[in-house]
Amino acid sequence: MENNNKFFQYLSLFVLVTLFIVSISCSQSWGQPSSFPIISTRGQFDLETGKLVEGHNSTDYESMNIPDCPPEIAIIVHGFGLDDAKAAERFDRTLMSLQANNYKIPLIGFSWDSNTISLPNDFGWFGWLNAKSISKDNGPKLAQFILDYMANCKNENKESKVRLVSHSLGARVILSSLESLHKNSIWNNNNYKITSVHLLGAAVDNEEISKNIQDILFDGTNIGTVKTTAYGNSIEQEVIDFYNLYSPNDNYLEPKLFMQIYPSYEFGDWALGQSGYQTLPYPISFSLPKNYVQIDVENEIPPICDADGDKKTDSPFTKGETISLGDNHIGYVGFRNATDNTKLVDDGAINVVVDTWNKVEPKIEQKLELTAICN
Repeated sequence: MENNNKFFQYLSLFVLVTLFIVSISCSQSWGQPSSFPIISTRGQFDLETGKLVEGHNSTDYESMNIPDCPPEIAIIVHGFGLDDAKAAERFDRTLMSLQANNYKIPLIGFSWDSNTISLPNDFGWFGWLNAKSISKDNGPKLAQFILDYMANCKNENKESKVRLVSHSLGARVILSSLESLHKNSIWNNNNYKITSVHLLGAAVDNEEISKNIQDILFDGTNIGTVKTTAYGNSIEQEVIDFYNLYSPNDNYLEPKLFMQIYPSYEFGDWALGQSGYQTLPYPISFSLPKNYVQIDVENEIPPICDADGDKKTDSPFTKGETISLGDNHIGYVGFRNATDNTKLVDDGAINVVVDTWNKVEPKIEQKLELTAICN
């Protein structure tokens, strides 16, 4: 009898250990469940050239675990330089911040080939150009998913609200998708609308949301760059509520004397996510979409050097550097606790997103710490 009891004890222990290992293997990095809804175009573009690879077309995509027509969904599009695992971390952190604000709707991640390859000693410039091209080419793919989703939900007589949220270069994916929808007869004939768009730290030029192409073509800051799309009409006609959440102190986007990033890549042009829409030096007037609203969220982004909780100083910061409110570009979607990265220490600017979803006046939080030293 005693031997039997020991056998069952060992068997129970083995089962518990096995279940624990299985539970870990069924999760992705950062605790994100494998069932997280994903739209993916990963592997559809050549990371060295930015070109569509053979076997794919302008609108194909893959989807996994997409919810079946709930009343409301949100799609989050990540930014530049992320592989699949890092994109998953951003999606998961966004979801944590939404849940911290008691807004519980299905969040769907849009994962795309943003981790392009640069040439030696080019400081990432070649990779940036290819990522810009890929981001724009992903617009029709996101648009096709939205079309398919709306059509499916309409057939079930429970058309869903679709909300779009982007971070950094993900803004170009969304703007390009709006342009595709704007030109699509099925979308227009059904009078579909995107319920809301939020651009967080948008890494696109600050004149591209104009309704007038002349605002872009005659912009004096466009030296060395070629831009031929004014997204303003698509914004105004295809979206109900459109918000640009920006931070003047954003370390990736701000123009400065040394080590500037976005303005260097764009030959001196300024980012929508740093300055809001363009006011100087050209044009004298600017043709804004009627539904365009911009909100300065610098005070929502605390001076924390490690937003993803990996116990490493986030690029482009260095150890010993002093940072300020609004500096951390990857903090718009929240900050993990470095001791326990399954928890948040701050929700970034997501509370502002939720306030606008709830149709209440956004409450900009005041942080106690104005500066911090990276360690």
